[in-house]
Amino acid sequence: MIRRLVLIALICILIPCAAMAEGAKFGIVLPLSGPYAAMAQDMKNGAMLATDQVNQAGGVLGGQAELIVKDSQLKADIALRRVKEMVEEEHLTVIGGNLSGAISLVINEYACKNNLLYMSYCYNSLPVGKEFCGKGFTSAVIPYQNPDALATYAFKNLGKTWMSLSADYRGFHDMMASWMYNSDQLGGEFKGNIYHPLGTRDFSTYIPRILAESPDILVLNNYGADQIAAIKQFSQLGLTKKMKIVISKTHLHIAKECGKAYDANIYGGATYYWNMKAAGEENKKFVEAFTAKFGAPPSGDAEAAYVGTKAVWQAIAKNGAADNVDALIDALTSMTVQTPKGSEQFRACDHARQQSILVLRGRGDQSKDWDVFEVVQEVPWEETLQSCENNKNNLPYGNVPIPTK
Repeated sequence: MIRRLVLIALICILIPCAAMAEGAKFGIVLPLSGPYAAMAQDMKNGAMLATDQVNQAGGVLGGQAELIVKDSQLKADIALRRVKEMVEEEHLTVIGGNLSGAISLVINEYACKNNLLYMSYCYNSLPVGKEFCGKGFTSAVIPYQNPDALATYAFKNLGKTWMSLSADYRGFHDMMASWMYNSDQLGGEFKGNIYHPLGTRDFSTYIPRILAESPDILVLNNYGADQIAAIKQFSQLGLTKKMKIVISKTHLHIAKECGKAYDANIYGGATYYWNMKAAGEENKKFVEAFTAKFGAPPSGDAEAAYVGTKAVWQAIAKNGAADNVDALIDALTSMTVQTPKGSEQFRACDHARQQSILVLRGRGDQSKDWDVFEVVQEVPWEETLQSCENNKNNLPYGNVPIPTK
């Protein structure tokens, strides 16, 4: 026993004990199967790239940064089970991922009760009201932010009358509240909402009612395969020639899959576009590295996962350990992260990422390869992110009644 202790002491003299650390682990859950699978894969790729770059630069805590990825199947119970497995089997204190605001809230509740750091990659309401417990961060935005930017643009430039087609899901309810509030503030005239189940592929049955109302603007509050199906069918049946379509959250792969159907009459909200002209050298390096590794440029989901993962590794390195959650939170809220969009921070009061919102426009048959959008406007975060006090009290959107079924 004495001989072993002497040997350890000698090793620590020759090699600093801190350097003998075995790195750190970060576990994420993503819906790699189900209607959001393509977007989840893009998130996984972003997280993998961030981790690879950390390891290429020497790792973290004297060892390798290890990313553990599990499939949630877009089901809350499975997502929670996978998180519990990682925490119990891998002894993780830092978890993340998700592409569902509702599932993010479930994981956030678990993180709060078990003193875990949770870095969510998707649009969610973790920073708002009772959902905020101080353990969760979002590397995307709060769902109300996209509609806030889009509504301001749409009611000024596209028309006043509008109706919406919404997936019956928590995140899209939050987006709907933002649209309703902004409509009231900006003189919009609401003509009704249609809810559709998650996983809908036939949208033709909704068209007669939409045509009967004849709004200037049709708002889509859905995502993934649902959004692709809706855009293709609306284009085929001539709806995009009769009104402007504004999508609360859109995606690079959605526009690519829709092809010429995603035309100049379709607008969408996003946090990132790989070919945004205002971005600088950091974005150029990110796009080149991502494209070289995965064969296509990064989407907004990929960028959110990349930034969230990069921030986690940076905080662990700054803190010198991965097991002190409170110290990691202090690190995350006191540091600046170099993102593809520039230098950004997570706000200390609610852990929201301070980033701009993009208003995008489809290019249809003018698209060239992956250059499928025109950036119409970039809206600073100060114009869409509510104050700390408002978020704490879930204002103003928490009191807005949304349409019932």
